[in-house]
Amino acid sequence: MPPGRVGCALRGGIEVVPIAFDSMGVRSMATLVETRDARILLDPSAALAPVRFGLPPHRLELEALEDSISRIESELEDADIVVVTHYHYDHHDPGFKISAEKYSSKLVLVKDPLRNINVSQRIRASRFLKVLKAAEARVRVADGQRFLVGKTEIAFSEPVPHGNTTKLGYVLMLRIGEGGDSVAYSSDVEGPLEGRVVDFMCGSRIAIVDGPPTYLVGRAYTSEDVARAAGNLARLSECVEVLVVDHHLMRDLNYPVFLERVSELSGRRPISAAELLGREPSLLEARRRELYGAASEE
Repeated sequence: MPPGRVGCALRGGIEVVPIAFDSMGVRSMATLVETRDARILLDPSAALAPVRFGLPPHRLELEALEDSISRIESELEDADIVVVTHYHYDHHDPGFKISAEKYSSKLVLVKDPLRNINVSQRIRASRFLKVLKAAEARVRVADGQRFLVGKTEIAFSEPVPHGNTTKLGYVLMLRIGEGGDSVAYSSDVEGPLEGRVVDFMCGSRIAIVDGPPTYLVGRAYTSEDVARAAGNLARLSECVEVLVVDHHLMRDLNYPVFLERVSELSGRRPISAAELLGREPSLLEARRRELYGAASEE
């Protein structure tokens, strides 16, 4: 691992480095997984909520986004393989903020752009694939597939719903294994709400998953969904060594209450991506109203 970059090393030689996450100030799950055979960059993008609490992004959020994009571009330039689990802008970037040239010569493993996909993501996928073609990237559809690079295996799930509705489309889960160890990653399952997500990720040394969007309870999410997510995460925490829960959950300042609920069920507390790096979570979006209030008092 390069000097100055902190992550988590597995005994099999896999290194996991969160690059940008909600607990690091932006909407993202960008993660670098490095094995002896390949540097694999997952969902290399970042975004901000255009409006939260009736307010646009604060200056500190804009600075965090700029810093995150810089880190992602740097890691993308050195990556051998890029994975895009679905086509929301906080998980892929069709040349808006990230230079398309960074994909040149890369192997890009993508969610199927035509099947198990909603209309908006199909349109975004088409735009993204044109960017990849122009960059002369090597694109492969990943749904349900396994890819072998040396002794490193990248195994993808079949598509699973984006949360509690298929209206938002489908996403892919994946496991990266080498030397008897593995890391599992799942974007935007919003919980997870389905037992098959737990089944897929169980047995990995580290599992990285987006938690439930508790900030949407009463609108697009229910208290029953929260309870189901807590139960599934408790079960998952019992069959992995390190459970990282981030993304949607970190848009709620009360996220520790939910994690304590998981801990009570399993006896083990998940951590955020920031904590995996040894940092305190920085929930800028969840603090947006506070940030504007502090600015008005200056």
